[in-house]
Amino acid sequence: MSTLTSLPVHLAPPPIESKHRTSFSYTRRFGPMACLLVLCGSLFFFGLNVGEFYQTESLRAIVAAEMLRSGNWIVPTLYGEPLLTKPPGMYAAIAAMSWPFGHVTTVSARLPSVLAASLIVVLFYRVFSRNLGWRSGLLAALLLPASISWLQRAPSAEIDMVQLAWVSAALLFFFRALEIAETPQRCGFGREWPWWQLALLCVAGGVLTKWTAAAFFYLTVVPMLWHRGQMRLLWSRAHLLGAILGALPCLGWIAAVAAQTGWPSFFDAVRGEALPRLSPAHHGRPYPWHELVTFPLAFTASNLPWSAAALWTLSPRFAALWDERGRRLLQLFHCWTWPNLLFWTIVPGHHLRHALPLQPGLAGLAALVWIAWLDGRLRWPVPKVQPKHLFAGFVLLWLVVKIVFVTTMVPLRDRDRAPQSKGEQLASLVPSSETLYLFRLKDEGILFYFGRPARRLPSPASVPTPQRGAYCLLTEYEYTQYRPVHRIELLKQLSDEQGHAIFLVKAH
Repeated sequence: MSTLTSLPVHLAPPPIESKHRTSFSYTRRFGPMACLLVLCGSLFFFGLNVGEFYQTESLRAIVAAEMLRSGNWIVPTLYGEPLLTKPPGMYAAIAAMSWPFGHVTTVSARLPSVLAASLIVVLFYRVFSRNLGWRSGLLAALLLPASISWLQRAPSAEIDMVQLAWVSAALLFFFRALEIAETPQRCGFGREWPWWQLALLCVAGGVLTKWTAAAFFYLTVVPMLWHRGQMRLLWSRAHLLGAILGALPCLGWIAAVAAQTGWPSFFDAVRGEALPRLSPAHHGRPYPWHELVTFPLAFTASNLPWSAAALWTLSPRFAALWDERGRRLLQLFHCWTWPNLLFWTIVPGHHLRHALPLQPGLAGLAALVWIAWLDGRLRWPVPKVQPKHLFAGFVLLWLVVKIVFVTTMVPLRDRDRAPQSKGEQLASLVPSSETLYLFRLKDEGILFYFGRPARRLPSPASVPTPQRGAYCLLTEYEYTQYRPVHRIELLKQLSDEQGHAIFLVKAH
């Protein structure tokens, strides 16, 4: 023994149990992450190439295709006209994923939502595991995507999941900054600022994807800081410097757009998009009073059964079950959910998908309830069923729902629409050297699968008509109006995705 202890430290044999401790640490660290990768692959990558573009997926894809063709990643365009109802973030993300292929595909257009969803699942795991342990982190990460509101958004070429990722990452980085600020031995500005900066850069990414990201962020941050008596952090150097640096990309993009399109065009587009959603006076119809009841109910129903579990957190006794780290996490999710839900209920005309960034807040509350049930600190209300068995059943059921949705529901919804076959029919009738003109028609699904640029004009009267003729795609109204006064040759009658007649004609 004396000989052993006299050896140099680096030659001394390790303790007998160190091998097992290392193995356990390795398993605890990488086992949950492997589980999360399998979860993300099962829920998000599965179905990536199933089904044709649905709803506004085709709009995002066709604008990204124009961005890729033109090389202008600043001003989104649709049929050659600026489209500023949304910032370019989602279109640029699709174009970036499509660049290696040379063109936008179904897979490349949906990849941003898949990567965004996977990132937030991992971040959710990290936040819960750091505060409550890796088992709690794994439970929260399994619970987060098991929601109807995620079903059609990942995979999808829609904006909503990418917006959820930006907002969620911003709030989780802010939460880390708050943790550091409330640590007695913190080192001041140098430790807080990187997390504030990451949070505000994510807000900027969200604003450049969809305008509402800053509202979601500050509707959570301000109540959280007020509740914890930390409002001074809003005036701290870390937050103000982060806000300034985060605003620079947004201001730079606005200046670049104004330089290309002019300030009046930019302001008119933004005002036309924002005012009907934020101001009842500009909504265009009477204030929807019924939505004060129906919107919260619909949001709650779309997140069952987790929203039912989240109701337990409304009891003041629930907060008493946790230490300071758990209570701080509980407060974050309360501030994330209820102020935002109140705000988006009051403003008129918001669809459930517009409130998707609220869902992680509600999922976080539900996760805390399930953690309390599973570790016994909260009495389980169903004595004949073990909570771990029921939770596992919910997760497995959700995997079944996902499989059924991808293999059955997605093909069913595409059965009568068939935008790809209709687009290919148009492409076979319009020579590749010719431009396809359209006017009031709005069917980006067919036109995306048409696969070539199209141009929108004010009316058929403004179409240039060379000797070989011009190819136009008309609605039924346009066809009946202009057929008597123009030389029009009908090439093909189709139906759009809503079942309305459309006409491919050659104007002479």
